[in-house]
Amino acid sequence: MEQNLVALVANAGTTTDVFTLADVSAVRNWDYSLPTLTQDKRFTERKPWSDSDAFKKAFFETYPVLKAISLDKLAAMGGAVLSLLTTDFSTKDLDLFVVLDDPCMSPEAAKAFTDDRIKRFIRDIYEFMSGHNVALKLVEEEKQKTKPDFSIDASKLYNLDQFRVRRVLNVFTVTVPVLRQRHDYRSTLTIQLVSTPHVSLADLLRQVDIACTGVAYYHNNVWFSPLSKFAFENLCFVVDGSRSNSAYVDRVIKYFDRGFDVIMPSLDTTKVRTRNFAFGEVEVVDLPKLNLVVRNVKGCKVLVQALKKRTPFDDGDLDDAVSATAGCFDEYTNSDGASELHAGAIIHHNIRCLLYGNFDGFIVAGEGSNYALAFRSRPTITDRMLVNSFESVKNDVYKNSTLNVGKLVAYFPILTPSQLVERTVTSYVALHEGQKRSRVVFFDAAYDRHMESVLDDLVAQQIADAKAKIVELEATPFVATTVTVESRAKPSTTKSPEEFFGAFFKQVSVQA
Repeated sequence: MEQNLVALVANAGTTTDVFTLADVSAVRNWDYSLPTLTQDKRFTERKPWSDSDAFKKAFFETYPVLKAISLDKLAAMGGAVLSLLTTDFSTKDLDLFVVLDDPCMSPEAAKAFTDDRIKRFIRDIYEFMSGHNVALKLVEEEKQKTKPDFSIDASKLYNLDQFRVRRVLNVFTVTVPVLRQRHDYRSTLTIQLVSTPHVSLADLLRQVDIACTGVAYYHNNVWFSPLSKFAFENLCFVVDGSRSNSAYVDRVIKYFDRGFDVIMPSLDTTKVRTRNFAFGEVEVVDLPKLNLVVRNVKGCKVLVQALKKRTPFDDGDLDDAVSATAGCFDEYTNSDGASELHAGAIIHHNIRCLLYGNFDGFIVAGEGSNYALAFRSRPTITDRMLVNSFESVKNDVYKNSTLNVGKLVAYFPILTPSQLVERTVTSYVALHEGQKRSRVVFFDAAYDRHMESVLDDLVAQQIADAKAKIVELEATPFVATTVTVESRAKPSTTKSPEEFFGAFFKQVSVQA
């Protein structure tokens, strides 16, 4: 079992094999022959599935709006699919990916097909909901001819004002209003579509970072890679140390907390201190990126109380160019950043991206009937937006005789932080020291007037700089960025798992 698993991990990046629910063993056969993080007396339920028909029913009961929408060439994958299979946890969003099923398609054609497929899916959803509302309104009008007081219950209509599309880099986040169900408290559904084309389903399944999430619902079937099949059968996943960035560590903790054991082949359990166990106390295994709070060690079973991310977290394995494009969320599964921002916050975000030259961080948004505005290559930033936004910033930077230095530095890159402090504070203090004024009255109404004047000047300079950047940007032919959310959550540049496991590393080899 040990060598079979190590071989599965070694081949995970190249295998073209895929499996269905019919291939999944009903019996958990992991024998703890490698170090495994688990919890005492934990047993995560796994609903028995024999084929995909029952899953299809559960999928459309959970996402009823998709019954009327074509999912051709779209694969649902990740936590949403896994949560339906295990029924042990729930997720907030549904992730969809484009599968080409055409190895001969050129990269340019593949990108064009993927972009068009995503836009068509978004249009199909909006048009379906709009058509649904129109049909009910026609029924209402017809009924009112004989029953003037008749009206359609508002809960039966889609609130199209809640329909929102946000795009950051290659991810479209769609907020879809839903009709309230008795068993469902949600008013909206979040769908994320990643516009990276995948040649085949096997190609898509190979991209996952946590093996148990490598489960896809595609063309009415549930599919697994060899490693994700093992992970689902045994409710566990492997951490081999080849990844160590912040987003990955967060996901390791998340899925351990959701009931999945963590197999760490390179963890040397003989180096774990055990003295505290005799007193009913825990020991801490301090890996470079992750702390394991351990209650006991029984052979290769490591009984863990909790996994905790190291703080502060050193993410130096991501290069500066990738880190600089982080925008408002770290990787595609973290949808809250873009989807939950209101229009004003998005304008402020985009202005800051403009000021810092971080054009890959732009959020392109559309709402309601104007949802297609999210299909633009860049967001619109008007003079009016600049004036109104900086008026708001000015009021926040200095309010009630309090200077918000953080906001000052964030919104006025026209000057360095030290220059900003000089303009707002140091020069004023030096002037009044020279006038021999009492320190007690330094920061009185005179300072309020000073800040009003300084901020007016800074706002004028920063708006002028922003307008110049807009002119320059609009004069530059648009070239699609090669930076993707996947690259921001890419595997670390670590050459060896030894860097992940540190002092607790042991070498694991695959037998021929």
